[in-house]
Formats: sequence, C-alpha cells, structure tokens
Amino acid sequence: MSIQQSDHSLTQKETRTFAIITVVGLAALLLGLALIIFAEYHERAYIFLVLGAGGIIGGIAGMIVIGQKVRAASGYGLIAMGIVSMVVGLNYLMGSYGTEPNLARGYLVITLSVIAILAGIIVGLVVQSKTGFAGFSSVIMLGVIGSIGIAALIVGTIFLAVLDYPAYAYFLLAIGTVCLVGGIVCGVFAQRRAPTIRG
Repeated sequence: MSIQQSDHSLTQKETRTFAIITVVGLAALLLGLALIIFAEYHERAYIFLVLGAGGIIGGIAGMIVIGQKVRAASGYGLIAMGIVSMVVGLNYLMGSYGTEPNLARGYLVITLSVIAILAGIIVGLVVQSKTGFAGFSSVIMLGVIGSIGIAALIVGTIFLAVLDYPAYAYFLLAIGTVCLVGGIVCGVFAQRRAPTIRG
C-alpha cells in the first residue's frame, strides 16, 4: 500500500513539474511575441519563441506520456523547437520580417532545425517503442502536428499584429488552433490506448 502511495505521489510531482514547464513555455512564447510586436527585438525574440514552443509541447508530453516521461518530453520538445526554428530559418532566407535576407544564417538554422526534428522523432519513437501504433500516433500527432500548430499560431499572430495581412493571419490562426488542439487531443487519446497495446 505504501509503495502504491509513493508511486502515486511521484506521479503527481512529475505531473506538477511538467505543468510548470508548460506554463513557463507559454510565458516564454508570449514574451517572444511581445518582443516582436512591441519592442521589435527580432533575433532575441526568436530564442523565446523556440524555447517556448519546446516547453509547451515537451511539458504536455511529460504530463500525458506513459513511461519514460523525461526522455519523451525532451524528444517532443526537440520536435517543437525544430519546427519553430524552421520558420525562423525561412524568415532569414526570405527576409520577410525583421532582417534582410541572410542565406548563410538561414541555411544554418534550417539544417539545425531538421536535425532537431529528426532527433526528436527518433527519441520519441524509441521511448514509445513498446506502445506500438499508439506511441507512433502520439509522436506524430502531438509532436509534429501540435508543433506545426504552434508555428502557425506564431506566424498568424505576426501577420495580424505586425504585417497587417489579416486574410492570411486568420487562416493561419485557425489552422494553428486546429493543429494544436487536435494534436493534443489525439496525443492524449493515443496514450490512453497505449497500456492496452502494451499489455
């Protein structure tokens, strides 16, 4: 009985820790957006956006994944950081917002983004390997689709608040919301099916 209670309290502590990581990630993401919109610190803002996305997705993964929560959270967080960094790299290439086109920096950021995405997917799949299709679904839905949702929300917010492209902005905000919420819901559903598959 005491072993079950200690396991339960450990699980509650882990969940609380990952909830705090998610909230801190959200705060970092909002700070990054505020820097872009109000203070126009573009490159410094990118750091907060990337870390915020990783904190949000990694924190959510840590709360819902069954098994090795820390490894799973780091894998999912890497995917999110890579996808948001990809947007930053594309901005460096095109110079659409904030900076003149910088091909060297753009290609470097995109290359590092691809490495982060692939590393995150591999870590997520290895951690979830015993859960079969449910684990794979969770990595794709929460890790990839949810992260794409965050990236779309960031770009949509910038289009709306800074670049004054409302038509594109609303489309991106809608797609981002659907991807993020859908990714989280499907990730939770996949994790609930995981014990059945594992057993």
